[in-house]
Amino acid sequence: MKISHKLLGSFVGISLLTSVVGAVAIAQNQKIAETLAIAEAENVAQVLATSIVHHISDDHESISVQRSEELQHFANSLHNMQKRDIVVVNRQKLIVADAVPENVGTIFDHDKGNEIQKTMQDNNLRSFLEKSVDYPQGIKLIVIPLTNNQKQVTGAVILEWSSLYDEAIAQARSTMIVIGITSLGCVIFALIIGFRISSSIAKPLQSVTSVARQVTQESNFDLQAPVTTKDEIGILAIAFNHLIERVKTLLTEKEQRSTELQQALTQLHSTQQQLVQTEKMSSLGQLVAGVAHEINNPVSFIYGNLTYINSYSKDLLKLVQAYQAHYPNPPQTLQATLDEVDLDFLNEDLPKVLQSMNVGTERIREIVLSLRNFSRLDESEFKAVDLHEGIDNTLLILQHRLKAIPESPAIEVVKDYSQLPLVECYPGQLNQAFMNLLANAIDALEESAQQTQPGKIWISTHVTADNWVQIAIADNGSGIPETVRSRIFDPFFTTKPVGKGTGLGLSISYKTVIEKHHGKMWCDSTFGEGTKFMIEIPVHQPESMPR
Repeated sequence: MKISHKLLGSFVGISLLTSVVGAVAIAQNQKIAETLAIAEAENVAQVLATSIVHHISDDHESISVQRSEELQHFANSLHNMQKRDIVVVNRQKLIVADAVPENVGTIFDHDKGNEIQKTMQDNNLRSFLEKSVDYPQGIKLIVIPLTNNQKQVTGAVILEWSSLYDEAIAQARSTMIVIGITSLGCVIFALIIGFRISSSIAKPLQSVTSVARQVTQESNFDLQAPVTTKDEIGILAIAFNHLIERVKTLLTEKEQRSTELQQALTQLHSTQQQLVQTEKMSSLGQLVAGVAHEINNPVSFIYGNLTYINSYSKDLLKLVQAYQAHYPNPPQTLQATLDEVDLDFLNEDLPKVLQSMNVGTERIREIVLSLRNFSRLDESEFKAVDLHEGIDNTLLILQHRLKAIPESPAIEVVKDYSQLPLVECYPGQLNQAFMNLLANAIDALEESAQQTQPGKIWISTHVTADNWVQIAIADNGSGIPETVRSRIFDPFFTTKPVGKGTGLGLSISYKTVIEKHHGKMWCDSTFGEGTKFMIEIPVHQPESMPR
């Protein structure tokens, strides 16, 4: 049950109790008025009886009819004086005097309970109600015995006291009306006070309760309980609002800490993977540098001796030609050897072989140099470098993936290089970013190899107005869907099949550009048309950068 109903029920109970008290007071007042009326009637009847006995002394046992005229005269006088009916009867209940003269000489037969006879027998005063055809509601009568000088009952006086009762009730009616109005007023006042108190107490409590229920059900901690009063309920509402704000603050702090912990966990996981990736790349760089160094030595030895071999071969061929000029007819055994060697073919093909060997060793030297430049292990970690050289070295390493294979045609690379100054950067890390972007472009073109147009990669560079270098790497592959475009730089996110991508390439490249070089990196892609990655870094890094 609601507290408002309880309060209102309590005041309704109080009002009902007040009405009951008022009803009891009215009934008690009526009873008192009736008692007073009876007492007055008894007093009047006693006075009448005493007067009759005093003026009409009679020693007989019963009032005689011969004295009726005197009694009638006395009854009429008393009737005129008292303004009420008076009847005098003898012991035989014969009316000897009556305010209605026609009744004299008749028997008083309205005594259904034989009250008159009982009164004359025990000499005690009695009252009874006389009902008749003329008075169906009844007339209140009182019977007083008449005694002679010898204390013998000679008759009785019957006095009508309804008028006394009506007068007493009429006098008490005003009091009863006042009591009734007062009781009704108390009831109405109690109901009004109860309703006002219920409204002033219960409604604010209901508002606070409603807000509390809504807060717990909806977890909406932006709600506030209305503060409409300055009493204890208002203080309760203020305290409840403070509690809501405190809970909201605690939940916000909890969510913030949970978010921070989740971010820290994700960052830790990403850092671990990046450390593993960095360690792999470092080991791979060292391995590549070592292999390049080991290959470079014998290749350099071969490349350096090819010049001498070419010179010696020419000298030997010249010597043979000189012998042929001086000895045109060699012995049969020497001629057989010359025919077996095919000196003419050897003279024609040997320079070609030496040229092919020279081209091959030159190609090996370029690849070794590109590997060394890409790894940058022979350079300081942070320095000013030519970005075009890093891009070209990366393309040279990826050259095998650009060539045509049975599964996909060759990929054309279109370069649009502008004149760039030397850029301060971490060459090895920036080359790794170029490698990731170009490898992703090649993967996209291989996945869309069935398209009619040939695969192309565009690489363009230029210097912006604010002295930044912009590098754009674009392809005409299938593009990146809009649903995943916003997540391509997230760690461990990849659209490649399991085992082909780790989801760290673009994430590491993004951090390299943003965090290491204070630059910018973004992606423009139209699904079905192609993708373009843009990198912008300042030519000169801030002074706070490590050197």
